[in-house]
Amino acid sequence: MKPGRGRALTSRYAALAGTLELAIALPMPVLILHMTGRGLDIATVGLAFTVRALLVALLELPTGGLADAIGRRPVALASQLFTLASFAVLLFVMGPVTAIVYAIFQGIGSALHSGAMDAWFVDELGRLEPNAPLQPHLAAVDVAQAAGMLAGSAIGGLLPSLAAPLGLPWPLAGFGVALAAGLCVRVIVWFWTLALVQETSRARPSAAVLREGVAAMPQILGDALRLSRDTPVIRWLLVAAAASGLAMVSVETFWQPIAATVLGATAADSQGFAVLGTLAGVAVLAGSLAVMRYGQAFPGGEAALAGVSLLMRGGAMLLFAVSASSVGLAAGLGIVYFALATSNVPHDTLLHKAVPSARRSSMLSVHSLVFSLGIAVASGPLGWLASSTSPRLALWLAGLATICACGAYAAIGRSQAAAQKRQAVQRRYAEGSGTLADALLLDDSSVPEAWVDGVRR
Repeated sequence: MKPGRGRALTSRYAALAGTLELAIALPMPVLILHMTGRGLDIATVGLAFTVRALLVALLELPTGGLADAIGRRPVALASQLFTLASFAVLLFVMGPVTAIVYAIFQGIGSALHSGAMDAWFVDELGRLEPNAPLQPHLAAVDVAQAAGMLAGSAIGGLLPSLAAPLGLPWPLAGFGVALAAGLCVRVIVWFWTLALVQETSRARPSAAVLREGVAAMPQILGDALRLSRDTPVIRWLLVAAAASGLAMVSVETFWQPIAATVLGATAADSQGFAVLGTLAGVAVLAGSLAVMRYGQAFPGGEAALAGVSLLMRGGAMLLFAVSASSVGLAAGLGIVYFALATSNVPHDTLLHKAVPSARRSSMLSVHSLVFSLGIAVASGPLGWLASSTSPRLALWLAGLATICACGAYAAIGRSQAAAQKRQAVQRRYAEGSGTLADALLLDDSSVPEAWVDGVRR
């Protein structure tokens, strides 16, 4: 193995992931305003997001199993094509029907994406540098994604106001120009993925390979579900994933309508949304850099860092929900996205450590399925609540639920501490230096009976 190959892989993958995040972020500061500006109300937007989330939930496990069976590269490329099509439809959205078509394409693309690219990167890194610590590499990718989000949020938020005097034709008029810019970048990302992601250990997809892959999927998915059932860390990570999905879509859906009550809601007013979107990008970048620099030294490890971050995130959502000034909105949104960045890397590190390589894609799909269920809860009932009452109340309730979910990471921390204690005891009895207190910590299936009897005597 040549020195530095893992670092080179991380640099290339980080650049690709950052560019993909740029494409995602370009329309995000004005996405909800684009949809409501085309005649959709918040309830209809919530319905579209619910359809997307439920479709992801239906397809997550099959697509994750397919990625494990036939390879991550073809699944990743298909994912990007469906997502590209979804935003092309959204650019031309005119009512509920086109919004649902967007949601269908987006749901298929999201389901395909979740178990492919990250799984390829983690396994390829493990092949090049088997002993490489995972968290620093994931943090480097997260920093690149944060930079892409920062650039995309700033550019996407400014484009509508810059283009407003030009009188662009429909569908580029208004907020549509930001979506068009994101589409152009997505095309670049697709060709870049085609060039970068190679799988030397897998056969090229063919009809026979696809049939074999589909036939193998029940066993793969069964293994993934058994892992989720039998591994306490994975179970609690899934609880946290559901809360994170609820928090993410609540913020993305409601922050713009809330901010519009303070900043205005026309394309000419988009500078304020550019500022908030840029602030969110800066916060994500700052959080990612903080994790890369200090994450491994955080007291309590990954579980403690992720738990504190989720607590901050929920508190910031409450702050944003009750703020009536631009300063309060900026503070709330900034903390939300800083905490998002500081929770993602430790959460993902815990997940990747807990799953075997052969089932990584399918387990990531189980994880994304649960994440999508959280999205469905936020998009459906909370979307209806926001339309019936106010987005502020809906975001406030989502913030409370996010704070309550911090208990999942506390449970993971306790589980890890107990496992470490058991390992230490087992090591002592293997060395012949155990005590009666050690014996009582372990059940009879874990300790040789003669050793336990000897200690008790």
